[in-house]
Amino acid sequence: MEITSEFLSYNGINEEWKKSRMDSDAAKFLTLKQVEEFEKIVKDDEAWGNLLSVFNSGRQVDAWLALDWPDGFDELVLCVPLCKLVNFECSKCTVGKRQENNSCANDFSLFGYIAELLKIPDREGLINHTGSIKKILLLDDFRWNIAEKKISN
Repeated sequence: MEITSEFLSYNGINEEWKKSRMDSDAAKFLTLKQVEEFEKIVKDDEAWGNLLSVFNSGRQVDAWLALDWPDGFDELVLCVPLCKLVNFECSKCTVGKRQENNSCANDFSLFGYIAELLKIPDREGLINHTGSIKKILLLDDFRWNIAEKKISN
């Protein structure tokens, strides 16, 4: 599988956002689309190996790699539409509100935890975690517990 598949770079997802209605539904839909494309990468053996290689290169010298995909990987490229919707004010975000108003840049936030799982690397844990992300995006009853690093309702 080609590692880029339909998983968009920061510029790509930002362009999709600008073409959308730029409302809450569009932000959730585009984020969900990114998560599902990311999940395809994680599940594919060749793409998984490429993702780990990209993830591990440059991370120590560049704090924010969201602009670098597919040459670099930052987990925050998944939630760009949500960030754009609230102008990066996490306490106003549907996800931020449900993770104690924490930013997704927090290492153990819903999206930040992706990097923690990639560091190990825990492929099965990451597949399970993308399921948690989808539940939170689709169902308002779920929350992300940063301290316990798990979904709850």
